[in-house]
Amino acid sequence: MCTHTSSSSESDNNWHPTDREFFEFFTSEKAYVVQHWRRRDDFFFCHWIAESEDDILELLDKTSMSNTIVTMANEMHRFITTYDIKDEKIIMPDEM
Repeated sequence: MCTHTSSSSESDNNWHPTDREFFEFFTSEKAYVVQHWRRRDDFFFCHWIAESEDDILELLDKTSMSNTIVTMANEMHRFITTYDIKDEKIIMPDEM
């Protein structure tokens, strides 16, 4: 999961992709975005699938997005959702 901060409101105003274009743009062999949340302010959040944080940062460099956003990546070890209720105890998974 990444928290991104836009460092340029000008770049935000110039790029208006479709949802499909957005997800295709942020896709490489080792990293891709699967969900995106944004408010009207400078912060936005992306759920990434990646082999490593470096793979995300490499994709952002390749797309030149690292010039306009600051990224804080955090590996998440647990995910629960109302879309898949299991009635199991919520625990932190063992380290892999």
